[in-house]
Amino acid sequence: MANILVCDDDKDIVEAIEIYLTQEGYHILKAYDGQEALDILNSETVDLLIIDVMMPRLDGIRATVKIRESNPLPIIILSAKSEDTDKILGLNIGADDYITKPFSATYLQARVENLLIQRKKLQSFYRDSLMHINMSVTSGELPASTKAMAEEEKKIVSEREEEQTQLQSQQQPTIPDMSPNDRKFMDKLVELMEQNMDNGELVVDDLVRELAVSRSVFFKKLKTLTGLAPIEFIKEIRIKRATQLIETGEFNMTQISYMVGINDPRYFSKCFKAQVGMTPTEYKEKVGR
Repeated sequence: MANILVCDDDKDIVEAIEIYLTQEGYHILKAYDGQEALDILNSETVDLLIIDVMMPRLDGIRATVKIRESNPLPIIILSAKSEDTDKILGLNIGADDYITKPFSATYLQARVENLLIQRKKLQSFYRDSLMHINMSVTSGELPASTKAMAEEEKKIVSEREEEQTQLQSQQQPTIPDMSPNDRKFMDKLVELMEQNMDNGELVVDDLVRELAVSRSVFFKKLKTLTGLAPIEFIKEIRIKRATQLIETGEFNMTQISYMVGINDPRYFSKCFKAQVGMTPTEYKEKVGR
């Protein structure tokens, strides 16, 4: 169930949106000015924000600017201002959609559903393109065959990114690129995972400390960008690495288990099957190694 934060100083509008979106299966959080919305975003996991423009304490425009400094969640601006210049301003400061009042509940629900679907696609795309590991394992370099495979994967990812760009140009609204700050965050996180791939003692707090962010910021940003909790993210990267090692045909399953930091071969096999849909041995047979 997606968590949607509705922020408007008109309580009747907030209540009406809550009633309708709750019927559609969403969980609604409520705020009545921009500052209250910021406070909720700092304490809760929110999947989408619906925010009014004209509010006391902190208006929707300034709140959106503040939110975009660290949070890439989808934002829908609601406003009685219907001029094109107002819409352009809202979109330029980082909103994903701009809906003018009055609006129909069905239209709002359609926009919410569309943005959440796009977010899931974007998370999948980020995971495909950023969880791309071509590191050395334990001591020394990977075998030449693995290096060649990594180069081939880079080519595939590049082609996929090009296809995604073409698809984006045909869709309205387009799927946004990852912001420089978010890309820096993810690149550093993947780098840390590469450095600790065979470290079975790695815990989430180690990553938080190295990234120099609070635990809550780390959890929320990672969840928003990839759709995964930290432990799920770590496990997915380890299993992705394991598939690469299996494809080299140069290591047995016990070796690979330890090389990706899962120091229990049985648990490794269980995690692998849960993510890939087959056991490591079955995967090895499938790729012909």
